[in-house]
Amino acid sequence: GEAAARRLDALFRRFAGGEEKECTVKIRRVEAVGGGRCINFHTDVSRRTMQVPLNNESDYDGGRLVFATKDGLVWPTRNAGSATLHDSSIAHGVSLHTRGVRYSLFFLDSPADAPRAA
Repeated sequence: GEAAARRLDALFRRFAGGEEKECTVKIRRVEAVGGGRCINFHTDVSRRTMQVPLNNESDYDGGRLVFATKDGLVWPTRNAGSATLHDSSIAHGVSLHTRGVRYSLFFLDSPADAPRAA
């Protein structure tokens, strides 16, 4: 509800250094179709991204978030209501999604190349 939305907004603002600015919030629904789909490794356009899974990984097969780090691949466990946060320098992708539907809530701030407030 509203209290959960306020907590998520506060968490994203802390990650953004407490900046008081609006962010974009998106809900994403991804259904496994055909032989499945994946998202290749990439970096985001937004400076910072927070993703909140709205259902548990047991509701679908594959579709796992993976970060490429200097220490190797990191596959975070993502239970419904948890959050992953990263900035535009972190390469990440999503493994082949072969069954079920995955729902996520995204918080995004300005593009990485946007001028920053002084």
